Amino acid sequence: MSDDYLGAGGRLEGGPAGELVRAGYAHEVGHGPRLAAWLSLADLAHAVALVEGGALAGDDARGLLGGLLALDALDPADVPWRAELGDAFNSREHELRARVGPSAAGWLSAGRPRREAFRVALRLAAREGVLDLHDAALDLAGALVEQAERHAGDLAADYTYLQPAQPTTVGHLLLAYAYPALRDAGRLERVHGWLDLSVAGAGGSAGSRWPLERARLAELLGCVGVVTHAKDAMWQADGYVELASAVATATAHGSQLGQDLEILASQEFAAVSLADRHSRASALMPQKRNPYALAVIRTQAAIVAGDLAAILVALHTGSARTDHFHLLNGSVPRLLEEAVAVERLAVAVVAGLEIHPERWARAAREGFTAAADVADVLAAESGLDYRTAHHVVGRAVRELVEEGLPPAALTPERLAGAAERAAGRPAWIGAAALADALDPEACVAARRQVGSAAPGEVAAMIEDCRERIAAARAVSLEARERAARARDALLSRARELAGPAAR
Repeated sequence: MSDDYLGAGGRLEGGPAGELVRAGYAHEVGHGPRLAAWLSLADLAHAVALVEGGALAGDDARGLLGGLLALDALDPADVPWRAELGDAFNSREHELRARVGPSAAGWLSAGRPRREAFRVALRLAAREGVLDLHDAALDLAGALVEQAERHAGDLAADYTYLQPAQPTTVGHLLLAYAYPALRDAGRLERVHGWLDLSVAGAGGSAGSRWPLERARLAELLGCVGVVTHAKDAMWQADGYVELASAVATATAHGSQLGQDLEILASQEFAAVSLADRHSRASALMPQKRNPYALAVIRTQAAIVAGDLAAILVALHTGSARTDHFHLLNGSVPRLLEEAVAVERLAVAVVAGLEIHPERWARAAREGFTAAADVADVLAAESGLDYRTAHHVVGRAVRELVEEGLPPAALTPERLAGAAERAAGRPAWIGAAALADALDPEACVAARRQVGSAAPGEVAAMIEDCRERIAAARAVSLEARERAARARDALLSRARELAGPAAR
């Protein structure tokens, strides 16, 4: 047989067109290095199942398993990936044939199409990548919690539309980023549950007459169960939409954090500083200290959003087509790999942040952040309804701003005059009550609802986050250990069945 028989098969004559190789096969072969380790496990599990089921024995069984173990030991860069053969599976099979001969290598596809190897490999690669991103999200939440505890009592102004809003604390603000990171981890954990179901042994799309036990294949691959319907197992891709969506949401949260930090790190705000190692100097302007890491974090969100859109568009085809997996085999491992790297960058940025509490406190004190509290007290003490009290305080703030006066210049007399002009009658509150309402720290302490910026609530949320992080880490650790045990057991069983061929 010619070298190109794997790419053409008996049904076709001759090799593929050069245009097809360059436009299609080269793209598919390019996925080989990222999927190599997982294709190896898929092939080994299939071979072990064939031997255990009695379909394969003797020298061919030992040769096949020995050859697959030798391929597994290769660095992916050392595999001769040949685009003219069609895809990464064919390149591996071609190398296997060269090592163990056509008789043993010819059993690799018994009872399955090569797409099954890719389906298994992609799920295994994604299963590990999702756990990596899950753990990076937990690390981000943990870094935010550490900073939040360090600055739990530091007065700050919350911002909406980049305008000072209500008085709060730096710790409370930082926890507002930690909770989304925990939800990101939860979404990824659910995606991992889908990936943890095996599609091996489906036999193309309707089962196989070969004695392949799907439950045993799932065990060999460290999966918790199987995708029941054989055709659905081979062609389902909706779970990858959920995966890409979860990654896109996580990176969008990273983008929001990055955007906020860039504003807060600006000279105008000067509320935080990035570490030098996460910044970049200008080639022209020596005074500049650019927060380059934040641009990297924001860019990743755009890339993943594009990947998600591409996956959805590729699904607009028939139910049994290669379109979407032609895309997924490359995009899913790549987007996970890149997202993990960027999430870890975000962790390092947060951990390395220098926070300037005095700038936060100044914004809280000078930004009229207690105006809503003044309206609350005015309504409670003067007999005005809250909406009218709100209008009166808004008028008073406007007059102070127009005169260039700070919040401390608001007196009961000024407030009464504003009420006369805004509501047609004066409204009085005592000087002590007004002073208390104007004090941002007193405002923060007065908020007693669950999740508020009050010290006790911030402390409770810090503890809550830590408990959630610990519980999620335990789930991840168990999943990793189960996958590692399965891989070790699979390799051990393959060596046992291969005998001397494995040495």
